[in-house]
Amino acid sequence: MQQLILGDCIEEMAKLDAGSVDLVLTDPPYGMNFQSNRSKAGPRHGRILGDDIVDDQWLGECHRLLSPDNGGLVMFCNWDTSCTWRRLLEHHGFKVKSQVIWNRLHHGMGDLRGGFAPMHDVIWYAVKKNARRIFKNGRPKSVIEDRRPSPSEDHGHPTCKPVSLMEKLYRAVETENSRDLITLDPFMGSGSTGVAVKNLNRAFIGIEKDPKYYAIACGRMNTLPGLK
Repeated sequence: MQQLILGDCIEEMAKLDAGSVDLVLTDPPYGMNFQSNRSKAGPRHGRILGDDIVDDQWLGECHRLLSPDNGGLVMFCNWDTSCTWRRLLEHHGFKVKSQVIWNRLHHGMGDLRGGFAPMHDVIWYAVKKNARRIFKNGRPKSVIEDRRPSPSEDHGHPTCKPVSLMEKLYRAVETENSRDLITLDPFMGSGSTGVAVKNLNRAFIGIEKDPKYYAIACGRMNTLPGLK
């Protein structure tokens, strides 16, 4: 089952049944009004919808949707918002289990003369407080290396994640019964999480509010809007 939904994630998640999701795997807006400077051949990527003010109610909806026995959440953030997001995870009832570092293998922009060149993103792994997820594939390492997409590979999205990275993250936290349950990405973007989950022959629900990126995700997953 692959279901792609165009709409606001908080509104759309409210329509889903409590306890129906096994894993949330997502790269949400961080609340920093990010705009990429990476495009050298043409106009810069546009700003991400909703990135100026992020309503953390989406975490409460994720907590409601996740299985009480097996529910887990993997979310990206950056170094200067990571502490805020950890506090919000705990506020919404999650137990933070691990901090994972994605080594992008190439540095980004920033203060070119007075700051370290950023080469990583922070990833939080959390579970519902009473859940006990037992990893199927052994104990994963807390640093994952994967090259970030080049401008010609990012599908027009300023923070596109590589499909290979999303597959690695899914495999890292996969449990014995994950095959029969659902992975949710409430901030689907251009669809990298959905492509990764589909490649692994698992069920997926993706939600995206920007029609442009929603159409790209549908095309990448070779499916129709709302297809089940």
